[in-house]
Amino acid sequence: MEETFVRSLKQINKYSDELTIEKEIKLNCYHSYISSYFVKSDLRLKLLSIIYIDIELNKILKLNTENNILIVKFEWWKVSCQESLVGKPFAVPILRILNQLFYEDKIIKLRILNLIQFFQVYALEKNSRYKMKYYHRYIKYKNDFLTYILDIKTIDNRAYKALNYALLYKTYEKFNKNKEKNICLKKSKLYCKRPSSNVLILFLLNSKLNFNKLLLLKQIFYVKFRYW
Repeated sequence: MEETFVRSLKQINKYSDELTIEKEIKLNCYHSYISSYFVKSDLRLKLLSIIYIDIELNKILKLNTENNILIVKFEWWKVSCQESLVGKPFAVPILRILNQLFYEDKIIKLRILNLIQFFQVYALEKNSRYKMKYYHRYIKYKNDFLTYILDIKTIDNRAYKALNYALLYKTYEKFNKNKEKNICLKKSKLYCKRPSSNVLILFLLNSKLNFNKLLLLKQIFYVKFRYW
């Protein structure tokens, strides 16, 4: 009876953790939240877990300006993610989710630590030219990471080139380089206007499209035909 109670409690915690993660992403990045429905249901939580980490890292950078504080907070994420993946219990929903999804997965552990490290390098850089370079490196690594966890085996040559331009578009957009971002977006769509369904999510997360509640039905109809 005690074992049944423990199992029931774990199921409740699991459901509660997933709701917490979804709610936070929906609140902070509605576009990513809706985009996540364009992957297989059994992979969606894996995608959301990485999106959630990305949101939290960006929050740290937005709310803190001193390098020593940034370093402490990034180190907490590295250590906590590492420990959760080897079984240490945490009261933090995302860490329990990581444990549930990727327990003792050494490749995922390394990739998560690298993801945080790439973001940290970008966050700490003061020179604007290098900062943009490091941001691009971060989102490229994140894109490769998502390709891995979503089990995308192959990307054809035109889609691969289009994705590279889409990542450049997101980088230039981040740093308000309007001329450069528009050139990259046009080149990306020239190479691949309608990506295959298995890679559509990668394009949606690096798209000019921005899902919003007022136009949601129209936008989803548009994306159903794989236009991004």
